[in-house]
Amino acid sequence: MKYILPENVEYRKVKKPVWKGLGDCPQVPGQVYEKRYEKLYEKMDEAGLDAVVIYGDREHYSNFRYLAAFDPRFEEGVLVAHRNGKNYVLLGNECLNLYRECKVAAEPILCQILSLPNQPMDAFQSMEESFCRAGIRDGMRIGAVGWKLFTGRAEGNHFDIPSYMADALKAVAGAGNVRNATGIFIDPEKGIRIINDVHTIAALEYGASEASRRLAEMLEALEPEKSEAELGAYLNSKGRVMSCHPLLATGANRARGLVSVTDDKVQKGDAFCASMGLEGGLSCRAGYVAEGIDDLEEGARDYLEKLAKPYFAAVATWYEAVGIGMAGGEIYQAIQAILPKETYGWVLNPGHLIGTEEWLSSPFYPGSQTTLKSGMLVQMDMIPGMEGYSGPNCEDGICIADMELQKELEEIYPEVWERMNARKQYMKEELGIVLKPEVFPMSDIAGWFNPFALNKDMAFAIV
Repeated sequence: MKYILPENVEYRKVKKPVWKGLGDCPQVPGQVYEKRYEKLYEKMDEAGLDAVVIYGDREHYSNFRYLAAFDPRFEEGVLVAHRNGKNYVLLGNECLNLYRECKVAAEPILCQILSLPNQPMDAFQSMEESFCRAGIRDGMRIGAVGWKLFTGRAEGNHFDIPSYMADALKAVAGAGNVRNATGIFIDPEKGIRIINDVHTIAALEYGASEASRRLAEMLEALEPEKSEAELGAYLNSKGRVMSCHPLLATGANRARGLVSVTDDKVQKGDAFCASMGLEGGLSCRAGYVAEGIDDLEEGARDYLEKLAKPYFAAVATWYEAVGIGMAGGEIYQAIQAILPKETYGWVLNPGHLIGTEEWLSSPFYPGSQTTLKSGMLVQMDMIPGMEGYSGPNCEDGICIADMELQKELEEIYPEVWERMNARKQYMKEELGIVLKPEVFPMSDIAGWFNPFALNKDMAFAIV
């Protein structure tokens, strides 16, 4: 594997990314959902399950939506998928009519316990009764699907669905017959959601593009004396589903973490961090509201050499290394070699899979033998932190596509294909980052990073 070193990073004038209009957002056709159920049935057979019970709420909806084709709003929702092909969707007062959004038929069941506090309970039935109506019976082998994996020291048959649901399932099917089955969906090696078809990729590319453009527009407008709230208005979802809350924090607020905007005004020399996430990708940039090192506090004026350049060397190495067959542990080790966490203070995985949620799961951890595959959407995500400096960040996502998938993108979604190739060419020609033939950027600003946001014609490049 090729390692790019800090001495290969140059801060220089670089052409900014440019883009064309996006047009309409591609829609995932019904036959895709049918194939998703087929993939689920294969995993259920392997696991010996009679039914899976999939939980969803506003924050944790992606596994639910993967099959239901909609996400619950305000309330919780439950999809019960039987191996015999019968499906039920349990919804509260305000979401019940959404069952019509299902592309694969599911019988609706009004489950008012899922509704908001103090709403009508005139048709109330217990959670146990609702599961019985949804075909759950004593002795059936049930997989409960939430939204996270319990790994490492947390391993065990834990449940990440509300306890009143887990207790009801155990009461109906038998405590020993209910197990956590979230890995069927999001396990980074064999989950059914980690590989995306061409239609799903096209729909998610739209969100990743929009998110990156909103962030780029904010960065162009960034200047001293504007308030966080004024700049935060650029991080506008335009009614699209957000994969996470937008972030814009400057000055003292930068150290507060994942907080909402304030009316504080941006000052020259401030640290800043901003991100925008829609379904398909998140784009993040963090650096300084500065023209150069002279605008920083005296103790931070070695920022470029001490932190920013080593970080970007790791970023460029990551982009050039990812590809089909590459093991997550190899990527992890490369980043650790260039940007050792003991020195640079990063604590999370150096990348993860993405989908309709911002973080699906991650193959990047020590010793991981999980390999990257065609159809994966992968986020470049490293967050260093050193005392006395604002941690740099230039997070974006990529798509991995073999020749067959590339051909499908070109034939079915030529505009998406054109955008992906234009971004790839930009990264090579302007930034000196050469992606593998099967790797394509999802974001319009992938690789483009200017640590001094007021010097708007400059950025890092590899030489």
